[in-house]
Amino acid sequence: MQANRMHRLVIVSAILLGFSTGPTIAAPAGRVERDSLPQVLIIGDSISIGYMKALSELLKDKAIVRHNPGNAGHTGMGLSNIKRYIGKTKWDVIHFNWGLWDLCYRNSKSKNQGRRDKVNGKLTHTLEQYQANLHKLVKELKTTDAKLIWASTTPVPDGEAGRVKGDELKYNAVAAKIMAENKIAINDLHAHMTRRLEDFEKKGNVHFDAAGSKHLAEKVAAEILKVLPAKADSRQGVSTFPGKIGKWNGFTIHDFRLDGRGCRLVVPDKPAPARPWIWRARFFGHEPQTDIALLKKGFHVAYIGVGGLYGAPPAVKVWDGFHKYLTTKHKLAAKPALEGMSRGGLIIYNWAAKNPDKVSCIYGDAPVCDIRSWPGKKGVGCMKVYGITVEQLDDFKENPIDHLAPMAKAKVPLLIVAGDADRVVPIKENALVMKERYEKLGGPIKLIVKKGVDHHPHSLKDPTPIVEFILKHTPLK
Repeated sequence: MQANRMHRLVIVSAILLGFSTGPTIAAPAGRVERDSLPQVLIIGDSISIGYMKALSELLKDKAIVRHNPGNAGHTGMGLSNIKRYIGKTKWDVIHFNWGLWDLCYRNSKSKNQGRRDKVNGKLTHTLEQYQANLHKLVKELKTTDAKLIWASTTPVPDGEAGRVKGDELKYNAVAAKIMAENKIAINDLHAHMTRRLEDFEKKGNVHFDAAGSKHLAEKVAAEILKVLPAKADSRQGVSTFPGKIGKWNGFTIHDFRLDGRGCRLVVPDKPAPARPWIWRARFFGHEPQTDIALLKKGFHVAYIGVGGLYGAPPAVKVWDGFHKYLTTKHKLAAKPALEGMSRGGLIIYNWAAKNPDKVSCIYGDAPVCDIRSWPGKKGVGCMKVYGITVEQLDDFKENPIDHLAPMAKAKVPLLIVAGDADRVVPIKENALVMKERYEKLGGPIKLIVKKGVDHHPHSLKDPTPIVEFILKHTPLK
């Protein structure tokens, strides 16, 4: 029941019972700033409402935990309300269950609470109806990019007025099959509670005493923590990112290695809710004014060394791994902004051409767009990594200017800043060719020409036009 996405954690613990219609409950954030914590949603019935207080305390300073408004009821009610439950929040994980309301028999003439009546009542949903509804709910939840966890339905005791003991096992079996098909983790609350049912059960009642609710909360918290994404405590300067911690222009920086390559990640004081980031391709720290301005807006700044690979397929493969690592392990936004200076242009455009759906926008600064222009026939190392000879260079068609169609089709916005007197990476052989071809393909591109400027200095003294371009195309929330 998981979507792509990440990015926020929805714990939809909808063990839909059907008595209490408790209020929405949010976990206190303690000393940690709320925006820096993962978002957890619990969707459920009175069982989950019962353990919310204890769960919120267990996850204090680790996540913001919310419950759907009131009681989530049966799967039919879930289908009617699921979009409202999810809302516009970018959740990190969904922990959910429907069952106890579905397997309940009700009779409008019954005097029992909830009109429960397993003798003369009508079953709310048959196994077939339950299966069909749950399939639809799973499909909807998988659109959230959240990590999904299914909670099995808790035990039905002897003497329950509207439910038959053992029916929950049949409904759990149907649910388990659906979860297996969708590769969704299962939190087996049924087994967890069964082992200590005598300690916590209320006679003839599917609810548990306070100690029983706490027992469930501990299991739910443990499952959540297994998948809880890393977030920085922006107030205390604590981060779960790896490596040696230092300071870079006043911000926390992590130096580490991934698959043998040096990496750097700069953490903003207050990460924006959407966890945006700018991915610097080369020359980390050179002319950093754009990166610093974006850090102040809540962006992370990321870098992995692929300098000797000239944007060739091996470099693209390294970038694939780094993107997956940052977006899955650390829940950074799925679509970073790319930034490439000089030869960094090779990797930003080549990677984007292979992954146009994973890019918010691209800023190239005096970018190399054609290896025939730079490094040209003197670039022995460059030709070697591309697997070509000097004789083959003139006919080489794997340059950024040669595969712009995927980016143009995806309407990836491009910004290029270049000097019209550049003698190292001539604008006529690189940026201008890029602009002409991208516009012809229907792609959005803007070129800022620095009159009389050579290859250096890069960037703009006032980076506002660059920053505004990136902010326009990269969501903060």
